[in-house]
Amino acid sequence: MLNKCGEAERVLLEQKGGQLYEQLEEVLESLSQKYKLFIVSNCQEGYIEAFYKYHQLETHFLDYENPGRTGLTKGENIKLIMERNQLESPVYVGDTLGDQQAAKVAGIPFVYASYGFGEVEEHDYIIHSLNDLQEIF
Repeated sequence: MLNKCGEAERVLLEQKGGQLYEQLEEVLESLSQKYKLFIVSNCQEGYIEAFYKYHQLETHFLDYENPGRTGLTKGENIKLIMERNQLESPVYVGDTLGDQQAAKVAGIPFVYASYGFGEVEEHDYIIHSLNDLQEIF
C-alpha cells in the first residue's frame, strides 16, 4: 500500500509540480553560474526526476542522489555525490535536524535554511531566505 501511495505521489508531482520558494529559479540561475549545484534528498526514487520534469530546473544541477536509488542514508549520499563529482569544499543547505546531522556525517559545513520545515541548534551558516545564499556565497 505504501509503495502505491508513493507512486501516486510521484505521478502527481510530475503532473502538478510543487510550490517553489519565492525567487528559487533566479537564485539557482545565479548560483549555478558560480558553483556546481547538486540535490541530495530523502525522497523516494523518481521524485527528483518528477520535480525536474515539471519545473524544468535540471539545467541548474549537475547530479542528484536519494535513498530510493542507493539505499544509503542522506549523509552517505552526500559523500557519494562528493566522491562522484570530486568536490573539494562543498556545503549542504537544509532545514531539518536530519540535514544538519547528514552534513556532519559527510564532514562538511551546514547552511541552515531557517524558513524551512525544521529547527536546528548547530549550523555553520544561517539563511532566512533563498536570497541570503547569494550574499554568503
